[in-house]
Amino acid sequence: MTVCYPPNWSSLRYPWVRAELLDYLAELGDPSATAKWLKPDPQGPIIGIDQTFHFFFDDYDFSAGQIGYSLFDEEEVAAIASVKQALEAIFTTNKAGDDRYFLEHPQWAPVVSAAVRAHAKLSTKGVLSG
Repeated sequence: MTVCYPPNWSSLRYPWVRAELLDYLAELGDPSATAKWLKPDPQGPIIGIDQTFHFFFDDYDFSAGQIGYSLFDEEEVAAIASVKQALEAIFTTNKAGDDRYFLEHPQWAPVVSAAVRAHAKLSTKGVLSG
């Protein structure tokens, strides 16, 4: 299967990481998608908080060093940093928190807002279709 990325993504070294990042941001920003974390559907891809933390904190750092690899500019770096900061604010309250803990936490709304803003910012440079 061949993936066709938006034409302007050809300047990125790792466009597949950007595509995955957009998926994570879309899920974090959609309460109906994250609600599925509590009742997983074997038919659909459910990310969950554990995988989210691995993606944002272990697998990639999305710092300025990622410009040209999976991000285009400092504005995108800042947008992703906002998402990570919102996630960390909850993580510091309970490092063993599960999906329910995060979704019901009073600080979950800033995660959703940051993810929506970051997704909108990154989407101005194209998204995968199909």
